[in-house]
Amino acid sequence: MAKETGYDGLEIHTDKLWRYIRAGLTSQALKERLDEAQIAPSAIDIIGSVESTGKEQQSRLFKDAETLCLFAADIGAPTIQLNAFEALTGLSVEDNIRITAQNIRNIADIGKEHGIRFQYEGAAWTPIATLEHYYRLHDAVGRDNFGFVLDTWHFWSCRGATPEDMARIDKSLIYNVHLSDGLRPDVGAPWVDERLLRGCLLGEGEIPLQEWASAIQSTGYDGFYSGEFLNDQLWEADHYEVASAMLAGMKRLLL
Repeated sequence: MAKETGYDGLEIHTDKLWRYIRAGLTSQALKERLDEAQIAPSAIDIIGSVESTGKEQQSRLFKDAETLCLFAADIGAPTIQLNAFEALTGLSVEDNIRITAQNIRNIADIGKEHGIRFQYEGAAWTPIATLEHYYRLHDAVGRDNFGFVLDTWHFWSCRGATPEDMARIDKSLIYNVHLSDGLRPDVGAPWVDERLLRGCLLGEGEIPLQEWASAIQSTGYDGFYSGEFLNDQLWEADHYEVASAMLAGMKRLLL
């Protein structure tokens, strides 16, 4: 479908990838399909809960990282996404960054052995979400295979960065970009399930996406852009129509 609708790459989500692996299917088989379709695997998305502190949870985290790094190397995906969520909510931002960075250092070292790098995305409602937090986490991790994915919805919705901030990012830190539209709570209002806020194709939400896209382009970044939404109704819609509409939206913003 990615080939037929005109895409160059595929960001492979781990919900689907784990089902594939557990069904006994191989990385070699997927690589053959990707090569046949001339589709590049831009990234694997995600290893979640990288802020975990329990020994059992950390052991599973590092084991999953090893499995996904091997798979990524086999299919030629250069990047795996890391997300921290809310296990450390209630602790200070400093403690969130310190604990999360320790786990990410271990993951980055695993990836280094396989030639894999890692991009961080902070969900808008989590403790490590603003661009300032990203920089502090990057410094705390201190690994040269660790950078950022810039997601327009997450930064806009948490008011954690502006287009002007995007334009000042060193392009070497940008591993991928997610173009995503949507809504956000009013200042001081509680968060709701993100699927209620991200049911928009590009241009249908409230984000001034052209400003954001142009700012990111101004850095000189020339890697993949991925159109993204999270919404039950769009997931159940016609996949060809949704994929085509998202690609058209990206082209309007970038070309």
